[in-house]
Amino acid sequence: MSTPKRRAGWRKSTYSDQGNGCVEVDFTSDGVEIRHSKIPDSPVIRFTEAHWSLWLDEVINGDFTNSNGAVIVTTQPNAWTVHDPATAVTLVYDRSEWWSFERGVRDGEFDPKTAVTALS
Repeated sequence: MSTPKRRAGWRKSTYSDQGNGCVEVDFTSDGVEIRHSKIPDSPVIRFTEAHWSLWLDEVINGDFTNSNGAVIVTTQPNAWTVHDPATAVTLVYDRSEWWSFERGVRDGEFDPKTAVTALS
């Protein structure tokens, strides 16, 4: 008998204004997922915990070498595009949405070690 997957629930950075969109993150029993909060039924990009950790390092450093093994991030003056080449899912965030996410990452809001407790 398989164990049902448990979800901690979607969350945005505490820096995100409730009315604004943002990167939403969910820690699952299989890893981590992101979506765009402004898009109903947003497509989802999935990360293993190892890929998530590598990607968060890129976010913190602001250096998108795209060597995280999961996604490719490109930036333009007011757009951060996150693309999963394996599934062709692409999510685009504006400056304030990305800033909110980045600040949350820097403050440890999306640390998988913290989320494991929420799944237990």
